[in-house]
Amino acid sequence: MNEQHLKIFVDSATHYFKHLSNEPAAVQVPYLIDHDESLIYDYTGVIGIAGLYKGNVYFSAPEGMMRYLLTTQGENKHTPEHCLDVVGEIANTLAGNARRELGSEFLISVPFKIAGKPDMMLLAKKSRSYAIPIQWRFYMAVLVVSVEE
Repeated sequence: MNEQHLKIFVDSATHYFKHLSNEPAAVQVPYLIDHDESLIYDYTGVIGIAGLYKGNVYFSAPEGMMRYLLTTQGENKHTPEHCLDVVGEIANTLAGNARRELGSEFLISVPFKIAGKPDMMLLAKKSRSYAIPIQWRFYMAVLVVSVEE
């Protein structure tokens, strides 16, 4: 992934939160992470990438952020299942927006949703993996892009 590819994900995250709540997210500078480093919050949505590109993209956020997003969407139920649905939707939307920009060879899976903090996330071994910190309101989340061409 190069800087232009990362910008696609940054722009997608900014647009998603602005569209969702009319408040854009403050997307911070992406940085490299090690392949054995896991940036995981309470809920994580993982999208597998195949085709010309290989790896995964995941969005991870704290429970408070997921509950607040549910409230902004008019949802009164804040169960773990509802939080998983939201985190999966966000991951799918961000990866889908990237697919629109990167073309039909950027194949994305359905979201795999995780509640809790697994010990490790699998990152693409042959590529650099980037963390994109996202602040929305007073919550911090992360979008990790681990994709190789």
